[in-house]
Amino acid sequence: MKKFIFNILFFVGVTSLVMPTVMSCSDEPDAENYYTFTGKMMSQYLKTNEDLSQFASVVERAGLMDQLSAYGKYTCFAPNNQAIDKYLQSIGKSSIEQLSDADCDTLARTHLVNSLYSTSDMSRFDNGILTTQNMMRRNISVSHDRDAEGNTVIVLNKDAQIYFIHQDDSVENGIVQQINAVIPNSVKSIANLIKNDEKVSIFYEALKRTGIEMVLDTMISDKTYNKDAYREYYSYDTGAEGAEWAIVPKTKNYGFTAFLVPNETLKEKYGITDVEGLYNLACKIYDPMYPEDANAEGHDFNQLDNPVNPLYRFISYHLLDRNVQGLNYLTVREDLGVDADLANTTDWYTTMLPGTMIKAEHLINLKWVGADDVKNGYYINRRYDNTTYFEPGVNVYNPDETVDAINGIYFYVTDILKFDKTTQEVIDNCRIRMDFSTIFPEIATNNLRMNGKWSDYSRKNLTDDDIGYNYIFPDGYLKGVKVAGTDAKFVYRRPRLNFYSMHGDEMVANGVFDITFNLPPFPFEGEWQLRLGFAPMTTAPRGAIQIFFDGQATGIPLNMDLLINSPEIYGGSSFPSYSSIREDDEKRQADFKILKNKGYYRGPFSIFHGTDNDASKGEKFAQQPSTVRKVLCNVTVTKENLGKIHTLRIKNVSQKNASNKEAMLDYLELVPKSVYGVGGESGQSEDDL
Repeated sequence: MKKFIFNILFFVGVTSLVMPTVMSCSDEPDAENYYTFTGKMMSQYLKTNEDLSQFASVVERAGLMDQLSAYGKYTCFAPNNQAIDKYLQSIGKSSIEQLSDADCDTLARTHLVNSLYSTSDMSRFDNGILTTQNMMRRNISVSHDRDAEGNTVIVLNKDAQIYFIHQDDSVENGIVQQINAVIPNSVKSIANLIKNDEKVSIFYEALKRTGIEMVLDTMISDKTYNKDAYREYYSYDTGAEGAEWAIVPKTKNYGFTAFLVPNETLKEKYGITDVEGLYNLACKIYDPMYPEDANAEGHDFNQLDNPVNPLYRFISYHLLDRNVQGLNYLTVREDLGVDADLANTTDWYTTMLPGTMIKAEHLINLKWVGADDVKNGYYINRRYDNTTYFEPGVNVYNPDETVDAINGIYFYVTDILKFDKTTQEVIDNCRIRMDFSTIFPEIATNNLRMNGKWSDYSRKNLTDDDIGYNYIFPDGYLKGVKVAGTDAKFVYRRPRLNFYSMHGDEMVANGVFDITFNLPPFPFEGEWQLRLGFAPMTTAPRGAIQIFFDGQATGIPLNMDLLINSPEIYGGSSFPSYSSIREDDEKRQADFKILKNKGYYRGPFSIFHGTDNDASKGEKFAQQPSTVRKVLCNVTVTKENLGKIHTLRIKNVSQKNASNKEAMLDYLELVPKSVYGVGGESGQSEDDL
């Protein structure tokens, strides 16, 4: 594999902390950052390569050639003339002159990415997607195959193969990857793509009969959202980091993720060959879960579109109201900050069946792997911890064809997903830790989560997709969220290394804020703790916040300045540091008891922050006092309020310099009493993972 070398002279400018008066959110780069040009630009490469003459003409007609003549960090996946001819033939045209300018614009932008990707970079995303979308703001999937000569090559969107002999051709402003086919660019809805997949025809028929197909087919984007109604850039004070910039999201799209059971699997495992068979299976699962609806109107096979119908519930549990973008985004991108020796990477998502969640898990911990598990695979509703529990879960994998719809994505699964007693009592009966970015579906759907390259952690003036953005959410953008207060800002800070935040990213409430949002559901009846994970700071005080659960204050304000080893929390004893999670169990339990009595827990032992230049190592959260978990309140879930939507309100109540304070919202924990209530005479305590 050839290596590419950049010989580029950078112009270094001084960044002002004053908000610029004119800045662009388009793909056009800022003039102040132009390189000193010393060699061939991407535009010249395209114009002088005879094999790429037709694509060069497409780029010219799209009006993008000047952009590719200037500064940039572009990757161009350039289809050769043979690929263009094949594409034209497939759409009934004989030359590019028969394409409109709009067609050329779409075609050109589909093959351009505002970030650098060598083939070695792309190899990290096998069976996933690139971390930066193309200029059409669509995903490009990556897989591997062998060419006619037996070379291992990259394949894009299951169809376009990068030529081994031409891979990684470097130019002054990027990389050109020549490909043998035009990259497919679907404009179909997720419902339409599922409809055309014969391997899941039974599931599609169920989607149609329940009426859920209409939702997946019509909910594409919010046409009332206008990013131009807001400022291009917002400035906010982050405390120790000083001023940062954030932009409003460029889109407000609706998105879905579907986990589909192939017909062959339904037949082999359950003898199911039609929708009626699927309905009968759904009755066996959901009648015990919702006994009050077993004889209700809408339960029978002739009323499948009723929300109380078992098949309606069955299908809904296989759907998420968010577009997770790709298999490598089903859990946090590249497992950032998760210690593979101690835990698997896990995320929790609400499903379209009200009051339920699924557990998504990436198997990176090889200690707890079953004989039939796919190592490094992705699973739904799996639990395997030592010898106490083993539920194998359901493996998730990509279909043979590209399934990147304009409003979602679907995967195949090796078995049905089901919300039953085992799911409640085993899968959900654990400490549910949710990164704040997963609580609000719009963050994943609009490709905001884990955006950009986190190695450039100190960059505050964010100007391109390659580096990434901080995003500020106007009131009403996030469903179930109310942003109020004087100059209140609700911000998603992009991931970066060396930050005491889980996975490097965090949500921030800034200004004199008063923010209310819907909580994820408590899965079953009983006593629960609700905890907030965050990093207190003393050098740049975060201030005090009052927490309200369902509108009721939950005690005194939370002082977010206090480190966990402060006298107010830990008392006069010295704060022990552990080099191992197994170190001195008696001392660890004594430490645990002191903190628990004050409503605090150390940060997780399985989470660490990456160092400045290395995402694979760093200090464990449990080993130092700058990360904490605070109990916000205890919640009693009864049969009557199970499934109810609960709210959490966070209000700035700082007495001094209130407008400069911020609340860090890193992750939430929903913890059942079976986890937090251990102890007493048993001498045990909740684990530190």
